[in-house]
Amino acid sequence: MTTLTMLPAVETPSLVIREIEMRDVEPFTGFMTQEAYQRHIAMRLASEAEVKAFVTRSVARQGDERRNVFHLAAEEKVSVEAVGDGFIIKQRPQTLEIGWGVHPAMWQMGLGTEIGLALLGLSFERLKAERVWCKVMSRNTASTRIARRIGMKHLQSHPDYPAGGGRSGPVEFYTMTADEYFDQAY
Repeated sequence: MTTLTMLPAVETPSLVIREIEMRDVEPFTGFMTQEAYQRHIAMRLASEAEVKAFVTRSVARQGDERRNVFHLAAEEKVSVEAVGDGFIIKQRPQTLEIGWGVHPAMWQMGLGTEIGLALLGLSFERLKAERVWCKVMSRNTASTRIARRIGMKHLQSHPDYPAGGGRSGPVEFYTMTADEYFDQAY
């Protein structure tokens, strides 16, 4: 797999998906600490201090050729403010996990789909993944639709998957291979 120290920014119709920067602390706090946002994610940040620590750690890892986690901001082109986020985690050689989140005020605007498509592109085209997967809490019907809309296929269900913070719940797993990605219509 190609080693990149920084991922390039990717433009979508509404967003610029880019590596996290310290200026993202305030907008991230504005949505990451909301209950509606936290309902379907494993890593829950409860305060501005926790968001700042997360962003600081993410920025500090940038440029490290050994890193296996890429946290990204989804910046709205109009406001030039982060309105969502995404991640790519190298799980095994050529197997990457992706995930996305969107500010609750921006739900149902197609931004999750834009983030998901950008994460797939970065994973397959820049990080040379052979397989990409994501996990979606079963009750998160919006992310289930996004996974399917971006071309991922349901792999399996897990009735009681650990979700962080001592919580667990039903989770759906979706996957896509490089061949499937490159065979999709543009």
